[in-house]
Amino acid sequence: MEMTPDKAYIISENGDVREIKPENGRDFSLEEAQQVVDGYIEVVYLNDKQIMIVNEDGKFTKKSNPVATTIARINRALFNFDYISGDIILCPTEMLR
Repeated sequence: MEMTPDKAYIISENGDVREIKPENGRDFSLEEAQQVVDGYIEVVYLNDKQIMIVNEDGKFTKKSNPVATTIARINRALFNFDYISGDIILCPTEMLR
């Protein structure tokens, strides 16, 4: 699947990627984001236009997410030894209220 920076995606910890849209069609509510990541959220800023919404405690409760980790490393949003865990949302910055 080709991902474009103007759309939102769930990247699961098993590597599956699927496009999603906010319930209201514009931006994700806190509750929507928490439901996807299965817990409290943390925002990882990839660049001026894109963010990754992750589980704040994912490293303690979830499996490593290699696809999300690679995207974050390409964007220099992580240290080399760091990683992303659990299911995440990749979306334009303005899609999180």
